[in-house]
Amino acid sequence: MIPNEDINKIRINANIVDIISSYINLEPKGKNFFGICPFHDDHNPSMSVSSEKQIYTCFVCGASGNVFTFVQSYENTTFPDAVNIVAKKIGYNLNYKTSFNKPNKDLLAIVDLANKYYVNNLNSELGKSARKYLSKRQLSDAIIKEFNIGVALNNNLSKVLLEKEYSEKQIINAGIANKGKNLYDIFQNRITFPINNEHGDVIAFSARVYSDETTNKYINSKENLIFKKGNILFNYDKAKNEVNKTKSIIVVEGQFDAIRMYSIGIKNVVATMGTAFTKEHIKLLKKLNVKVVLLMDNDEAGIKSAISSGEELIKNNITTEVIKLSKEKDPDDYIIKNGADKFIEIIKKPISFFEYKLQYLKSDKDLNKSKDLANYINNVIAELNKSDDDILKEITINKLSEEYGVDKEVLTKQLIPKEKKIEPKKIVKKNTPRLNKYDKVSETVLFMMMKDVKYIKNYDRNLGYIPNKEYGQIANDILAFYKINGDFNIADFITYATKNSSYETVLRIINHYDEKNLDYEEFDYYIDLIKKWIKEQQINKLKNEIDNEPDINKQQELNDLLIKLKKESE
Repeated sequence: MIPNEDINKIRINANIVDIISSYINLEPKGKNFFGICPFHDDHNPSMSVSSEKQIYTCFVCGASGNVFTFVQSYENTTFPDAVNIVAKKIGYNLNYKTSFNKPNKDLLAIVDLANKYYVNNLNSELGKSARKYLSKRQLSDAIIKEFNIGVALNNNLSKVLLEKEYSEKQIINAGIANKGKNLYDIFQNRITFPINNEHGDVIAFSARVYSDETTNKYINSKENLIFKKGNILFNYDKAKNEVNKTKSIIVVEGQFDAIRMYSIGIKNVVATMGTAFTKEHIKLLKKLNVKVVLLMDNDEAGIKSAISSGEELIKNNITTEVIKLSKEKDPDDYIIKNGADKFIEIIKKPISFFEYKLQYLKSDKDLNKSKDLANYINNVIAELNKSDDDILKEITINKLSEEYGVDKEVLTKQLIPKEKKIEPKKIVKKNTPRLNKYDKVSETVLFMMMKDVKYIKNYDRNLGYIPNKEYGQIANDILAFYKINGDFNIADFITYATKNSSYETVLRIINHYDEKNLDYEEFDYYIDLIKKWIKEQQINKLKNEIDNEPDINKQQELNDLLIKLKKESE
């Protein structure tokens, strides 16, 4: 576990606005910052991030917490790993390593060890030929190191893993070896490119020959428990930290294309793993809340891939653009033959997916022929009917009318009238519980305690107990946190509160009460009200005891005590 001292230091030094901005776009509004909430299907900025309180809150789905809880939820990881991620972002030397305390940790550990083995091979004397090949492909030492490129040389890795006491079954399940007569390495005499999941864990390899071009150029790890091609976008773990600078993510087909683009400074790039776009790909891209730019191979298959991918993205309300390459087949070829500067110029000039689709619809038709022209115009109308953009429809209809001499009214009649949109059901936050007057007073006391340590001291000195079990536990936690740390901070206390069941109530209290509407001079009055509540509970308890007490003398004693309590309560 990470020491509390480190957790507190990291939280204090990590500005929540900066950290959350590395994941989603935030815009200042008043004293807070607002962005699209990544924890529900949000279309209007509903997440507020407070620099003052160092907490975030979504006013639609209710997601709330501090910098660690945001990273934990966004990265879908453990709390210690979230702390480690934040530490890395602020340059804090935590000296913490992921313990693979996650599902399939043995498989992840095996693949991680394999990656280190391949990298070590490349840096050894035996890796000289592979290094020469990479140099010929114009990959610098810095890029080789950045992407942990290695080389699988012979059949020794399986033996090494067996010596580490991993079983044959585990090694096979990790996609490192197969079993024939004996266990043998899948990757031999190939350069290895590790494939990471979105958290940066190595989960698989793509391996390329570098000497014998007659065999299959590439072989990839087979799908297994930790590697599903349809769930992965190559370089996503690095690219996701770049998108807030560029406001876009570029999707290419090949890993080498992504590496080549990264090497010339275009780091907001990911590559598909030879599969069509999947729901998981859409989910990963949607999470980034930026436009997607498709840059597929310049061949028939690449064009069809751009069309099908773009349609899926548009269907999921993701702004989509396309970059068209001329001459060369893919970004790698283009950069090698034409240089980085020319490629960067092309990157700056994407076209909308709609425009790209229209060019595609035109590509196999002779528009001088009436039949082809009619088919083209009908296809364009069909595309317009998929759109809700009235301005786009107007512009496109005008262009068609002017370019091809078709009456505008005839074209407009082909448009399907817009149906009334059925508003999607709003995600409603968990209902705020109905509170009686004493619950409200208790929550007010807790809020004030979390705002200023003088109220913590006052509570400790003059009350020290709240009858409601949950509120009492929160008060005890606040008191304990203050005594341990000698101070109190809401953002740090959230980390402390996550260890018990009061976490959600703490967040609700923090976000529900407006300090401007509180009269801090009334704190003593609130304390007296809780004391009255305690007395009322004691009175009710005594009444029950009197009703159930058979001994007349004891009944009288309890009655005397009841009268005394009632006077004190009044």
